[in-house]
Amino acid sequence: MHASDSQEDATAHEYYADNPDFPAKTIVATLFIGAFFGYLNDTLLNVALTPIMKDFGVDKTTVQWLTTGFLLVMGAFTPITAGVIQWFETRKMVLFTQATFLAGSLICAFAPTFGVLVVGRMVQAVSAAFFVPLLFNGVLSIFPPNKRGTAMGVITMMFTAAPAMGPTLSGIIIDHTHWRVLFGFTAPFMLAAMVLVGKYLTVNLSNISRPKIDMLSAVLSIAGFGGLVYASSNFAHMPLVEFILLFAASIVLVGWFAHRQFRLATPLLNLRAFEYKQFRYCVVILAGAIFLFLGLELMVPMYTQQVLMLTGTATGLILMPASIAQAVAAPLFGKLLDKKGGYFVVLPATVMLVVSLAVLWLFLRIDTQVVMLTAMFTLLALSVSACVTGETHGLNALPKTLNPHGAAILTTINPIAGAIGAAFFVGATNIGEKLSSADMPQQAMLDGIHLAMGCALVVGVVVVMFALRLKAHQK
Repeated sequence: MHASDSQEDATAHEYYADNPDFPAKTIVATLFIGAFFGYLNDTLLNVALTPIMKDFGVDKTTVQWLTTGFLLVMGAFTPITAGVIQWFETRKMVLFTQATFLAGSLICAFAPTFGVLVVGRMVQAVSAAFFVPLLFNGVLSIFPPNKRGTAMGVITMMFTAAPAMGPTLSGIIIDHTHWRVLFGFTAPFMLAAMVLVGKYLTVNLSNISRPKIDMLSAVLSIAGFGGLVYASSNFAHMPLVEFILLFAASIVLVGWFAHRQFRLATPLLNLRAFEYKQFRYCVVILAGAIFLFLGLELMVPMYTQQVLMLTGTATGLILMPASIAQAVAAPLFGKLLDKKGGYFVVLPATVMLVVSLAVLWLFLRIDTQVVMLTAMFTLLALSVSACVTGETHGLNALPKTLNPHGAAILTTINPIAGAIGAAFFVGATNIGEKLSSADMPQQAMLDGIHLAMGCALVVGVVVVMFALRLKAHQK
């Protein structure tokens, strides 16, 4: 089938999936591969930092740029993706993004110096910033609102399971091979995705309007959101005054960016999407869920290794059931949302989230049973997975013209909420540990964790309050 024929057949329907000859699942799968590896890279190097330090002779502060820098660049560039996506044909944009990620992976795999390794990670991060908006925009263009939940459920699995799988996967690879293999093993998957895109993606999934890109907005976006992610990610290591100044400056730049978007005839990121209440509520719920999950995903290993005195392998096994449960349940939550609506799925999930937080707060002790901890963290992960699935409800509330901007907003929220969540849990735990009067280091650490969990409960209640405002079905 020629591209022109495919375009004509597909556009004869309001949504591409309405055409039985359109390879909807294949296209979404190829877009998913890139986005999955982009999010997997968020945590893929967590276990590899120590051998990288030894190979290149760098300290802890320097090696952290491999993870912090990745989040910084990804968070900084995501807001500009809505405008860039509307400049190029989807097929060319996807292939270029995949090729960029592949190039970054190869640079990292063969990096002769630490500086080159950092450059490769930055290249990966730029492509990762585009993968998810492209995937979101593809799903919104292909599927009608009443069929998006299942596809978006798979994306939800990526948001939650991919980062959780990173440390486990990298630990296995590091134990048996070399850290460079972490970058090399992604190449075959990305090459396969490029072949599939070249063969099947014969239609354009977004309108090519070539909107004017306001350069000042782009600079404000990169500096403001990048600074926010950097400050949040390094909260535990930065001097307090330096953190406050950088965080405040980043907030000012983000505020300037937001104010400018409402004044521009063609905004870089159309924040008028927030005028739609259901979208606005879902953004808050998503941010809260990601904040809590990624923060706890960092705190639980601290608890198991420094309080329960378990090994890294045992910690990985405790976290693994949560990843498996999320991978299985996310598409099911999405299908349920298609049938019953966002209120039916998200509200019970937020209540379950608060219950799991409360149980963890009450039962985290020096002698907590591993089975109990595993079950509670898995319950938490499932509730977060269902909460994140609610992003479909928010996107369904937007008109088609705002789809790229809604996708970019949601994608921007993820690294920022995750970085702030991780920083919050580390910071709250440190404060609680210092305030503790316990003699044993384990008990002092546990007191800090209890303080962090108590604060997390407050965030969970706020998330429930917003879930109560969701509608059962979009009109």
